[in-house]
Amino acid sequence: MNKHLKKILFILLLIGFTNCSTSQKIALQEKIPFKIVSAFAQEWTAGQKEGGSGLNVHITIQNLNKDSITLNDFYFRGRKTTLEDASTNNNGLYVAHFINSPEKDIILHKDHKHEAGNEPPHLKGKFPFTLENDEGVISYTENGTLKYYKVKNIVDKFPVYYPSAPENKQ
Repeated sequence: MNKHLKKILFILLLIGFTNCSTSQKIALQEKIPFKIVSAFAQEWTAGQKEGGSGLNVHITIQNLNKDSITLNDFYFRGRKTTLEDASTNNNGLYVAHFINSPEKDIILHKDHKHEAGNEPPHLKGKFPFTLENDEGVISYTENGTLKYYKVKNIVDKFPVYYPSAPENKQ
């Protein structure tokens, strides 16, 4: 009897772990109540070292009923950011800004007190989607329900290099 109880307990644990891993999957919508006209990604670099760099994803959306739908976040290439309404003249332009973190110097010293100013590394959480390089996911709320839609065929445009500031000649 004791052997049977152990086998049953083992099977229940196995089923429990299996359910935990599969319940984490986020369902993507097949149809959306708005239309994505175009989407492109473009890297940018500032003209000054302190200006930074990053990647912007531009998405043009039509037929968006803002009374019942709110666009939230955009997931792309292992990162997540908010989706900003950048519309002018109601053209439906939304932009996701991914800012690259600047490289920070790490202080290494035999006296650990000198290393106190070092920031601990930021560990990334598990990315919730498996995406190709040209795919992203929009999260949106429709009538109070959070939903996700995969955007495909995001085109990479040539990078933008902003000019540096003019030299101060005195």
